[in-house]
Amino acid sequence: MICECTVQITDNKIMMDVCGINHKNLKVLEKIADVYVSEGTEEIVLKGKEADKIKILLEQLIGIAEAGGSIHAGLIEVLYHQICSNSDVSYEEMMKSSINIAKVHKTFQPRTVTQSKLIQALSDYDVVFSYGPAGTGKTFLSVCYAVNTLLNREVQRLILTRPVVEAGENLGFLPGDYTQKINPYLTPLFDSLNRILTSELYAKLNAKSMIEVAPLAYMRGRTFENCIVILDEAQNATCRQMKMFLTRLGENAKLIINGDVTQIDLPYKIKSGMVEALDVLKNVPEIGIIEFKECDVVRHPVVKKIISAYKKHEK
Repeated sequence: MICECTVQITDNKIMMDVCGINHKNLKVLEKIADVYVSEGTEEIVLKGKEADKIKILLEQLIGIAEAGGSIHAGLIEVLYHQICSNSDVSYEEMMKSSINIAKVHKTFQPRTVTQSKLIQALSDYDVVFSYGPAGTGKTFLSVCYAVNTLLNREVQRLILTRPVVEAGENLGFLPGDYTQKINPYLTPLFDSLNRILTSELYAKLNAKSMIEVAPLAYMRGRTFENCIVILDEAQNATCRQMKMFLTRLGENAKLIINGDVTQIDLPYKIKSGMVEALDVLKNVPEIGIIEFKECDVVRHPVVKKIISAYKKHEK
């Protein structure tokens, strides 16, 4: 049944925020729902089978704009799926898990429900696994949370690590000394730090040895105390390495393990330590496990389609 309804917006700024630049947000609505959207002087007109659902969504967007929140395509999709599935997770609940890094005057809001669950899990558990497709924000949010905890002096150090697994290039063929050889493998972690910290603050923390970036092989024999340790690309850790890493946990420490079990670069017949750990530890109540899916991808919209296409091809 074709429905038609209108949503009144008398404030010009709110109208601009809801519609987006060049009506970008309205185009997203038309793309994800069976509805035609047009903008009037002080109203948005909806026509289509899902006009009633989109009216509810627009009313939520108006509330977000009035509260000074940011409206983007990922948020619109999340709210649409919530309405369609009658989800009890509200935008207000999602925003409670925002990461406010006061020392650098930045706030990072979750862009999907699963991202908000990850942030909550990071607060609730000392060991957290998050796994799923690339582009879902696992590493970035983990680094955000860890940096905020470090700047608030709740821990003394932040350690970032990942397995060094070559995919086509051998480590020995790269130019330079050991540090120069290892840096390319750790670039995604540096990228996340650079998005959060100023170069001056990063240099200051680095000079005080408050931030350490090292390969997973260098974790053996250590005990993690008064720190947060993030293991990235954990799907490339062997079973032995994963057990070694998890048993390093000491007082006032937190382990965050991120990975994508569909992108394992380990040699043939070597089992992923992350795959094994997710199975072995799934019933341990003190460990948080968060699964991201295709719908949680927050990179370019085509990334979702690429992941979906590969998934169908592999089946």
